[in-house]
Amino acid sequence: MKYTPAKTLILFFLALITCGTLLLSLPVSLSKGAEFSLLSNLFTAVSASCVTGLTVVSIGEYYSLFGQIVIMLLIQFGGLGYMFVSTAAALLLGRMALKDRRIMQELFDITSFKDLKKMLFKAVSFVLAVEAAGAIALAVLYFQKYSFFKSIYFGVFSAISAFCNAGFFLYEDSLASYANDPLILAVFSILIISGGIGFFVLVDIYDAWKEKRLHLSLHSKVVFTATGIILAVSFLFFIIYGSLTFFKGESILYALSNSFFSAASARTAGFNTIDMSVYNGFSKMLLIIFMAIGAAPASTAGGLKVTTLVIIIAFIRSFLKSQSEVVIFKKRISEDIVKKASIIFILFTMLTAAFSAVLILLEIDKYPIDILFETVSAFSTTGLSMNTTPNLSQAGRIVIILAMVTGRIGILTLLISVIDVKHPKVRYPEDKILVG
Repeated sequence: MKYTPAKTLILFFLALITCGTLLLSLPVSLSKGAEFSLLSNLFTAVSASCVTGLTVVSIGEYYSLFGQIVIMLLIQFGGLGYMFVSTAAALLLGRMALKDRRIMQELFDITSFKDLKKMLFKAVSFVLAVEAAGAIALAVLYFQKYSFFKSIYFGVFSAISAFCNAGFFLYEDSLASYANDPLILAVFSILIISGGIGFFVLVDIYDAWKEKRLHLSLHSKVVFTATGIILAVSFLFFIIYGSLTFFKGESILYALSNSFFSAASARTAGFNTIDMSVYNGFSKMLLIIFMAIGAAPASTAGGLKVTTLVIIIAFIRSFLKSQSEVVIFKKRISEDIVKKASIIFILFTMLTAAFSAVLILLEIDKYPIDILFETVSAFSTTGLSMNTTPNLSQAGRIVIILAMVTGRIGILTLLISVIDVKHPKVRYPEDKILVG
């Protein structure tokens, strides 16, 4: 089979999911008394590999220590994904074609493939350093409640899950038991945001500091600006809505820490400290929008991506102002990138609608808004749940599995595939169609 980045991406995730399912299906992976279910193990392997966090079983109770470590490794490899694993393997084996090397160079905006190797090395170093720092901080905080070794294990598992925006936790109620611990919530929030801004933004920050330059790349500026705005809007929402509902009688510190944590987690990670049943229809729709937007490209999180949204908004603005060019931060965006962003936006919307429609037909006893919430959470690999996923039928669970896999590799595959499109040599006559 011809070696291409797109095929490698698909094969990598399929291999990771297959290995994870087989390992989780071993007797040593299950807790004593746990009833074996191949579909549950497949669902967990897919959710971990796609760093989603949706579960049909309580991983802290259903899986043994060995099984939990398998899940942690699936999260780590799934979070780093194709960019670190398959590209690094291709570099080591020397099997990547020259054309595909040019594709990778265009994707990551570098001048040579040798620079990509250096950038990947720096990015991996940053990821491991951030996760290690987070694990140490969380282990110290956990030590107030658990034994030394359990604190270390909980710290490592939590740091990997948080940085990879996976949403997996060893307790069924997620982080609800830590709602009164602002330090733990702060560490989780930092890890989630760090993983969500993207590996190459971290590298850009480091390079700017090392070279003592004040300016970041346009990509980093867009990511920081969009992320900041979305965090501010979602934080404001949680403060206002929480003050009217679940923050009544709580301290200001409790409201602020939980609101910021929820703002950081709700759009990408899927951890929660608040009972999801308290949300009404309006708040569910707002969360659906946050989840759909997601985080930054080349990050551990999923979703439409903040840069895609910014480009779409800039394109609409230029169209309304009858401007011929799309400009962001006084920089012109190429027509090719605008087309790619538009394709991704359309594809994301269509696939979300398709998965939701199928799931609504299969789960007629459930509210459509909850089905839409669960579908967007799966397709954007967020992991927030209205407790609908554990109650889905087997067919419904398979649909969610397909949504998670498609959401993790589908948009990326499209992005890589459309870069090297061959334009037809023949130009057809132009005609008009009414729209709008």
